[in-house]
Amino acid sequence: MNPGEILTLNIEKVAHGGFCVARHEGVVVFVRHCLPGEIVEAKLTSLAPGKRSWFAQTIKVIKPSINRVASKCVFFKTDGCGGCDWQHTTSKYQRELKLEVLIEQLARFGQVNNAAEICAIHAVEPSEQNWRTRVRLVASPEGNWGFRKTRSHEIQEINKCLIADQSINEVLATLPKGNVDDQVLIVKSKDETIVYPVETRSSRAPNSVQEVDGHDFAVAGDGFWQVHPEAAAVLSNQIKKSINGLKIDSFADLYAGVGVLAHSVLQEFPLAKALVVEADRSAAQNTKENLKKFKNVQVINERVDRWTKSIKNKMDVVILDPPRSGAGQNVMQQICAHTLQKIIYIACDPAALARDVLVANKYGWKLEAVVAFDLFPMTHHLESVAVLVHE
Repeated sequence: MNPGEILTLNIEKVAHGGFCVARHEGVVVFVRHCLPGEIVEAKLTSLAPGKRSWFAQTIKVIKPSINRVASKCVFFKTDGCGGCDWQHTTSKYQRELKLEVLIEQLARFGQVNNAAEICAIHAVEPSEQNWRTRVRLVASPEGNWGFRKTRSHEIQEINKCLIADQSINEVLATLPKGNVDDQVLIVKSKDETIVYPVETRSSRAPNSVQEVDGHDFAVAGDGFWQVHPEAAAVLSNQIKKSINGLKIDSFADLYAGVGVLAHSVLQEFPLAKALVVEADRSAAQNTKENLKKFKNVQVINERVDRWTKSIKNKMDVVILDPPRSGAGQNVMQQICAHTLQKIIYIACDPAALARDVLVANKYGWKLEAVVAFDLFPMTHHLESVAVLVHE
């Protein structure tokens, strides 16, 4: 098997990362732009990590799935934009695939035997088009703006993005040409849509304002913020459901961003002692402003893995929203040792969640429930709220 070779493959099931799995002469092949049950012709593109399996790109569908639909995006094609994974199927079927991946990852890497019983996924409107409120664009050699192609530095030039908010597409239409490899971030704020050159990222980057359930949050314009307009509210409301019935005197919010999740707890328990930990200086500064009306909040500008080494007191609840790589062994061990009631884990990657759940299980915590939200339609990404309780 060599790059460029074309194979006829029977697609077996969905895989993590926007791929589906096929086998050829005993070798696993991860294939893009196909669906379970299809027969396709696919071109091998590269070896997967470990060099025991391959990545491939569908070039022809021989037997289509009943769930296949025609993509509405002209840039979703072989050697096209790498941003979307599932433009060729319905939103409903995408959620079925994402839930299947979540359950499989928890069972495989987290040893969660009842994953199918405790996991659920919900749609969030808008569920197909015009939901993305932040896009990062790169200038091509000709100075036109676009997105990276799949697993490539090449640029797919675009004149609009179907999943981007319409205001972003309006800005894109008037954006002056750039120099090759220039990058810009277009952000829909509460009252305007702003263009940020990426290289200006600093603690003094101008803020955007984002509204969540009637509350305004200051966010560095090019800092982290969920890209779906309903994401922050959906996750905040799920946090409130997760703590319903508890009595919380103290809690920690780790990898806290600008304090949205801490705010959701403080709305229910305004006198609780809150430890809010965020490594990014600009985000930590904004958190202080966003939570200033609450009296017992300590904002700690430090890396979570360093801060957890110094934990002394136990807390009723710990909320964590780690990066895609997860929290890791040491952080999870410390959290498990210093939490009294619940650990609420916000996960953007099912595999990382599963690995951290396995660690927690070793220290006497079990996964009670996972509620996932399809906040990234047409892509393989999902956001999950996992609740762990002490056995």
